[in-house]
Amino acid sequence: MEFLLNLTAERSVAREALKGVLWTIFFHRLFGPVVPVTNEFLEIPYPMVVGVPDIDSAIDERIDQLIKRDFSLATHNAEPSVGQIVVLFAQKATKSKKKLGWFGHVKEEPASTVWETWTINVNCLPLLYSEHQPSGPTNAVNPAERLLRLSALSFEATLNEILNLANTHKDHIPPIMTLDVCPFPYEITVDPQLAANPPAADDETWAQYIKKLMEQI
Repeated sequence: MEFLLNLTAERSVAREALKGVLWTIFFHRLFGPVVPVTNEFLEIPYPMVVGVPDIDSAIDERIDQLIKRDFSLATHNAEPSVGQIVVLFAQKATKSKKKLGWFGHVKEEPASTVWETWTINVNCLPLLYSEHQPSGPTNAVNPAERLLRLSALSFEATLNEILNLANTHKDHIPPIMTLDVCPFPYEITVDPQLAANPPAADDETWAQYIKKLMEQI
């Protein structure tokens, strides 16, 4: 099962927005006994779990990698930057079997099979970003506040979509054979070559997405 999410965030809050989105995904895919806690991004609550430092570290490392690779210029430029994070959940094979292939070569069967993929397209807006921001005396909110409000609206919409997808699509989840908090192997990758490229920063898809959110401000 493959899910696609879009997230827009201003550069100074992109890290925390991504952390909230990734943790919300993992929260709904940790099937063992957990200790849930609530964190907040711009006063919007999202779920986390204590006692799983490996997951927390993996999330932080991949966010750092994405920001360094794709968003390092967003602090100085006036143009948005786009990046992508993909989360894979796999099912362990009971045994890694060997098969005899052509010419007597031994082939190793895959040790695991991916059963769910979450692709997050991220549009990082610089502080100087001004597209779709109305000007004039009627606009009582300054540009910086509008970008933070836009980031909050996008974050909240993404969390709601994760909740809806996770609760609606359950039949594809493999049988859970362990009491481990995270019974399935996972992988977080940044800008994977095999994934579909996210829309470019100047693509009309992002423009319409941002315009729709701006109408709520």
